[in-house]
Amino acid sequence: MDLALAEDLGAGDRTSEALVPPGTPARGRLAAKERLVVCGLPLLHRVFGALGAVRVTLHAAEGATAVAGERLATLEGDARVLLAGERLSLNLLQHLCGIATLTRACVDRVRGTQLVVRDTRKTLPGFRLLAKYAVRTGGGTNHRLALDDAILIKDNHLALCGGDVGAAVRAARAAWPTLPLEVECKTLAEVDAALGAAPDLILIDNRAITHSAPAADLHLKIEPLA
Repeated sequence: MDLALAEDLGAGDRTSEALVPPGTPARGRLAAKERLVVCGLPLLHRVFGALGAVRVTLHAAEGATAVAGERLATLEGDARVLLAGERLSLNLLQHLCGIATLTRACVDRVRGTQLVVRDTRKTLPGFRLLAKYAVRTGGGTNHRLALDDAILIKDNHLALCGGDVGAAVRAARAAWPTLPLEVECKTLAEVDAALGAAPDLILIDNRAITHSAPAADLHLKIEPLA
């Protein structure tokens, strides 16, 4: 959070310093501009708490579904502080709400089946814990957090160790017997070979899926207080 604030603020908000008198009281209203799954609102306390004295009131629960126009939070404090934290807050919340909303849609599609929606490590650097929190908020299940908490044998590993799926699974199991073990398979023959070595999970990867990066639409309206 400190890095994100330093990145956005630089040496200070020169526009607000030029136009907004110090100590000007203001109120900000955070509202959804589309239907979304709420995620990340507690971060408002972290962002504005690092900038100055701002009273943050949350109006929605994490994981709840909000409709267009619904107020999610109210912020009251120094107008300069509200303006300084506006963009970072929206960037964080839009991304997290987007992940949670897309995850919820996927979870709803498989509801009533034995399927589980899992995430990946394909996250923005430094953002993984928050992104995985958003997946859980949307009803999904976290996959491995880092390279050290599970084994995932992928095509590059197989290419470097001879290509025998079953042998790779057995070797990895022998090296790290207590870790969950998953192997990527691209053909039915590889699936058969993997099953013979009893991995915990088999990943069927590289199927063409049209997708776009999720981002929920939010706006923060800041107004002066009389």
